Amino acid sequence: MTEAAERAINQADVLVGGRRHLDMYKHLAVDKYPVTADMAPLIDIIKAHVAAGKHVVVLASGDPGFYGILATLKRRLPGLRPEVVPGVSSFQLGCARLGIAWEDACLTSCHGRDPAVLVAAVKKHAKVITLTDPHNTPPALARVLLDGAIGDLTVHVACNLSYPDETLTTTTLKQLAAEEKWISSNCIMVIINEN
Repeated sequence: MTEAAERAINQADVLVGGRRHLDMYKHLAVDKYPVTADMAPLIDIIKAHVAAGKHVVVLASGDPGFYGILATLKRRLPGLRPEVVPGVSSFQLGCARLGIAWEDACLTSCHGRDPAVLVAAVKKHAKVITLTDPHNTPPALARVLLDGAIGDLTVHVACNLSYPDETLTTTTLKQLAAEEKWISSNCIMVIINEN
């Protein structure tokens, strides 16, 4: 959490965010609204609070401008002029933890998206980093990559970054694909194609 983000949160009248984000600020006596799959009621709540002159802070991990909530807010509230306070992105933190440079990486997301995009990216680029989700888990994506004739590449998986249960794993796509259960969430995958 950056100091700028902490300042914004401490000045908020209203907090909007995922349940895990809101849980971090249970101690603040402000209105709190969780983000759910149905964004329409939440957009109406944000709009009403902004119109009432309330300071609304939307919590998002990492960079809200990379497949994050910023695009949704801008699309659904076109007159909104948000001040965006980015945090440390999961790409940045994951690669730092793994000791991997990422200036040469293709950045993608499989969070709520068709993993075919990942297969195409890995075929085209030597290093690909992708976000995962509860459906497109690292083992599920490893299986998609192998089914896409990618081959048994090295893969690094970083999960729950900055939380006490943070995990870092280096393995191969075949070993990862063999995982039957995957408990960790909030993961990034770094796929290295050294051929």
